[in-house]
Amino acid sequence: MDNTKLPKTGDIVICEVLNVNPNSIYVKIEEYNLNGMIHVSELSTSWVKDIRKFAKKGQKMVLKVLPQRDNSRIMNLSLKRVKPSQKREKLDEVKNEKKALNILKFIIKKLDIQKDSEDYKKIHQALIQVYGTLNNAFNTISLESTDSNLDKYLTKEWIQTIEEISKEKIKPKKLTIKGTLTIKITCKDGISLIKKALDINNPNLKIRYISAPKYMIEFEGDNYAIMEKNLSTIIDNISEFIKSNKGTSNFAKV
Repeated sequence: MDNTKLPKTGDIVICEVLNVNPNSIYVKIEEYNLNGMIHVSELSTSWVKDIRKFAKKGQKMVLKVLPQRDNSRIMNLSLKRVKPSQKREKLDEVKNEKKALNILKFIIKKLDIQKDSEDYKKIHQALIQVYGTLNNAFNTISLESTDSNLDKYLTKEWIQTIEEISKEKIKPKKLTIKGTLTIKITCKDGISLIKKALDINNPNLKIRYISAPKYMIEFEGDNYAIMEKNLSTIIDNISEFIKSNKGTSNFAKV
């Protein structure tokens, strides 16, 4: 049996239910175009009274690959061994790959390449070869630029189009640092001094009043190191101003 196209023990896979029997569920492993089987003992940690409550024909399931007992191409699978976090990650992975395939459609359309043609396969395989997955390829390219290793497989025109479409379709996610700023000033004009201290003209900074003496600070950006540095400067300036007016301030991340 050729093992090169088989999932490995421990892999998390997406499957479609083919048949539900009294003691087992037969499924199709979509990513490998293979059949698999879940024995009733691998459905739940508790006793299964009615197997049909766990699955019905056509349903999608996230399952874990178990060790194979023989050379059968019907893979042994488990539902009960899939952790909630693994299920979420797998579903997110599948969703992201579908989005990535849509981006690839835009690329080949602009290049006037037909889907399933040799050129299409060449681009698809090159991106997988260099980046591991299409989703990782387009996200990495959108933030940086194309890997020089792509030059081995693709033309300059193709690479340029891949970069253009990647940057057009994928916008970097905004990162946020949040924290609580506590300010105390006992003098009679303390409120006006606090307003002055927090009057900062920065488009990435949001300051929201919670309740005396606390304020919510939110700082946005796309690079944590730079964000930390800039926010630290802002907090230090506020602290110095408050201290110079015989007050105290404290910032704590949340």
